[in-house]
Amino acid sequence: VVGHPAKGQMLTNPRQTVYGAKRLVGRAYGSPIVENIKDKFHYEITAGANGDAGVKLSDKVYSLQQISALILREVREVAQNQLGQPVSRAVVTVPAYYNDNQRHAVREAGKLAGLYVERILNEPTAAALAYGYGRKLNQRVLVYDLGGGTFDASVLELADNVYEVISTGGDTFLGGIDFDNAIVAFLLEEFQKKTGRAFQGDRVALQRINDAAERAKCALSERSEMRVHVAFVTMIDDKPYDLDVTLTRQKLVELTEGLVDRTVKVCDEVLKAKNLGPKDIDEVILVGGQSRFPLVHEKITRFFGKPPSKGVHPDEAVALGAALLAHSLGQLEGVVLIDVLPMAIGVGLPGGRFKPVLERNTSLPSTKSYTLSTHRDGQTELELTVFQGDSERASDNEYLGTLKLAGLPKLPRGAVQVTVTFEVNNESLLKVTARESSSGREVTSTFSTKDTPEAVKARLAQLDTESAAANVPPQPTAPSARTPSTSGARVVNPVPMKAVAAVSPPVNRTPAVRPTAAQQTAAPAVPVLASPPRQRGFMKWLKGLFGRV
Repeated sequence: VVGHPAKGQMLTNPRQTVYGAKRLVGRAYGSPIVENIKDKFHYEITAGANGDAGVKLSDKVYSLQQISALILREVREVAQNQLGQPVSRAVVTVPAYYNDNQRHAVREAGKLAGLYVERILNEPTAAALAYGYGRKLNQRVLVYDLGGGTFDASVLELADNVYEVISTGGDTFLGGIDFDNAIVAFLLEEFQKKTGRAFQGDRVALQRINDAAERAKCALSERSEMRVHVAFVTMIDDKPYDLDVTLTRQKLVELTEGLVDRTVKVCDEVLKAKNLGPKDIDEVILVGGQSRFPLVHEKITRFFGKPPSKGVHPDEAVALGAALLAHSLGQLEGVVLIDVLPMAIGVGLPGGRFKPVLERNTSLPSTKSYTLSTHRDGQTELELTVFQGDSERASDNEYLGTLKLAGLPKLPRGAVQVTVTFEVNNESLLKVTARESSSGREVTSTFSTKDTPEAVKARLAQLDTESAAANVPPQPTAPSARTPSTSGARVVNPVPMKAVAAVSPPVNRTPAVRPTAAQQTAAPAVPVLASPPRQRGFMKWLKGLFGRV
């Protein structure tokens, strides 16, 4: 069961009911993030067959892709019942701060649900599309997306049907669940004060308290205080005890103000990344159920100096934006979406350092090359460990995989150079290719993503033991002239490179079979254009001349 029926059984069967899986999808079970949060869920999180985080229900382990596919399949069936016709294609939204592994996992979930995923769309971009579609706006907006499990903030420039993201940031572990947990912690603390005993109830009782906390949180958006009464939560000395606490709005503010301040801090960082200030934003768009919280409105009004816009429905904006994009895919004059890379992608270096190759907020699509040299005489193999994140230390970022290059000629150190090209498409999905620079021939390469966190640490430690002086420092080369450049380097046309390795999470990444023409009920999709920065001015000039591009 999915949706409201599943939520209804959480009270009686919390161990077998999955919620908040959006935070875990596409993450390795052994990663520090999963280790820190796996005990905070009522259901059992365990290792899947390929090393990813999975969920154990009864005696079977499901991958998070399978869990997500069950939800997508339910959504698909609801749509088919409403429309009276088959549905085989979809635009799927994800948090803007999702990394490469998580985005590929979402595509895999769509495939398992029987859907061809036409496009993965960032949720703040979808909300901005819902806000501005058909209004011919010329504004700079910030989308504040605080949902149940994640938070995103994105700054977009809207120019008629062109939606350009210029900066984005977020926190995939900040959402309504954390507000509920803060209330539950307070309720249990009050219970201990009254009874003199720590709460020793079972998971069912704890879930009842959690449900009461969520209802109190919602009620306090309209009331000044709320009685939280949960009967018979535990037995103490063979005597049943209730939980009975009065929660005021002022106390709720004290409990959750730090969480709201974290969202405002992210907004400030997103603005400063592009040298912007609160006064440079024309409108603030609130999205997500938790954005209804009165304290959010107060903090946003205080920070930006203006109240947030009420132009979109916080629960429906993202889905509406996805639907509008899906509609435009079949039109000759669709919307133009220009997105950015949410987190830097780069390589691990000796000393555990992280070297970005593609910087955060790089306009997409984008391509950049990286030259790697041998550091030992007669060396025939090279390894390049790829990470995604914004920390200067590789171990603090998300491990994407290790590129292993073999079959290099036996020459003195530094004489063999391999050009590795990082290509990110308009969905923030990464592909890596490699070619030996001197001969121009392909390099035999594999991309492994199945290493455990311990193996990754061991590899970084091994790099650290190698003498930095023995390494010829790898140098990034200029990007292709056909893709945006953010480095300011001279644009050159490198030798055409054939793809020989692709970044992939530890799942079967066989491309989904696109539905046949007979299966499709809409016109063939027309790709949404994403213009390089240099072309945008030309496009605006054309638009002024002809009225449209």
